[in-house]
Amino acid sequence: MSLIEVVDYIDADVAYLLGLITARGKISESGSVKQIIIEFPYQSLKVDGVSGTFDTNTSIRLGLQQIQERILELTGADVSIASGENSVTLVLRFLRNTMVWRNILMHTQEQTGYEYFRVPEIFFSSAVPNDWKREYLRGFADVAGNVRRANRYIDDTNRVRLDVLNYPTNWNMPVQLCTLLEEHLTIPVQLITWGHPNLGRDFREHQINIFAVPFENIGFSLPHKQAILEEFIKQDRGNYPQKTYKPCPGRRKLRKRKPKDKREISEKLDERLNGKHFNAYWQICKKLGCPRTSKILQQKDWQRYMQNASEESVENEI
Repeated sequence: MSLIEVVDYIDADVAYLLGLITARGKISESGSVKQIIIEFPYQSLKVDGVSGTFDTNTSIRLGLQQIQERILELTGADVSIASGENSVTLVLRFLRNTMVWRNILMHTQEQTGYEYFRVPEIFFSSAVPNDWKREYLRGFADVAGNVRRANRYIDDTNRVRLDVLNYPTNWNMPVQLCTLLEEHLTIPVQLITWGHPNLGRDFREHQINIFAVPFENIGFSLPHKQAILEEFIKQDRGNYPQKTYKPCPGRRKLRKRKPKDKREISEKLDERLNGKHFNAYWQICKKLGCPRTSKILQQKDWQRYMQNASEESVENEI
């Protein structure tokens, strides 16, 4: 089936559901019961905004009631909500092999868990409206995005982080999300904080960092996340009215060498990274297929980069 034909099997609601699933979804089938479980995690019961504090569990449950209705209308499945100690779970049960079920499996390429999911190929097609691509990213962010003061940059501007749990089978996901944001929706990504021992984070989750102001074009469906985002945007626009948000240049000057680490050889790494040493986040991005190159920079900016970079740094670029 061609991508043009696949477009017939997607719309804004399907895009949003695929965002939820690929962020923290599990797909299973036992006998005649087909099931999708989507976990909405939270780190604490309370989260602070600028002017107030939000009860995380209550806010997620309220938001999920609206999401539940949206998914019920789309799928006709039995959709329920359950609370856990540090998460709220959305459960979809299908009693028949419906077109919606088969459609989901098609877009996830028959994969059954977030350890293996990638951004569905259809979202990189020019035939898909950008609004649907935003819906996909909003679904992903509702589950795996966090917006809190602890995310702020060194200049005190606020950031949203999209978290990708770290498995050897899903290192493609951060680069694909970044590509969708920057190349398709022109939403700048500041950097990807990889869960890689060379970057001092062991094998923790990967973090895609996006400043709050440009993330306004995606937003959240969960009320507490959207309320905090809006407060941060208002704060940053007031405190830094002249700040510009530039896309990742693809390459940057290497400031220092990272120490070698014995965990550079690990079964936890993607095979393209295993046994390799990295001095910067963007070198990992390049190894994993980042499409950004010097060609996207204005010529004068690239010349300035080359003048400032040492020969040793240039030799170590990937």
